[in-house]
Amino acid sequence: MFSLLRTNFSRLLPQTGAGFLKAPLGNSSPFLTRGFKVRTAIKKFCSDCYMVRRKGRVYVYCKSNKKHKQRQG
Repeated sequence: MFSLLRTNFSRLLPQTGAGFLKAPLGNSSPFLTRGFKVRTAIKKFCSDCYMVRRKGRVYVYCKSNKKHKQRQG
């Protein structure tokens, strides 16, 4: 009975690291999406960026590069 308490549970768990960023097997779309950069001053990075105001916040979206997404806050 007490041998269960001394079991090394780390070998039962998946390895830590960047494994949680990968999509589960059999699913072609990743389950994590790129979030917004939260900044006090936002600006357009390229000509495809555009600003949107929603719910009192200002957002920047980009059609060509998703890394340009920003939120003012």
